[in-house]
Amino acid sequence: MKILGIAALAAGALVLAACGGGSSHASCKDQATTTAYMQKFTTDMTSAITSGKVDPSKASEIQADLMKIPDGVKEGDYGGICVKVDEIKKKYGI
Repeated sequence: MKILGIAALAAGALVLAACGGGSSHASCKDQATTTAYMQKFTTDMTSAITSGKVDPSKASEIQADLMKIPDGVKEGDYGGICVKVDEIKKKYGI
């Protein structure tokens, strides 16, 4: 599925951009926990789209929002990445 591939690439780029430390987030403390959080988000997003909970036409909007996550997040701020993911989850009801 195209959206899954896009999300996986975005998640990989985000995790590689971070090096440790930063904002507080209950789930994202380091590269491993942030990678796991992004993988869960990708699974949840794909399920929401395929089940019809999220309109498939929103996939490109979600992709655009994912690509903006690094904007304003300092290098090494794993928590900041996950805070932005949470904002996307809330925005789209994922």
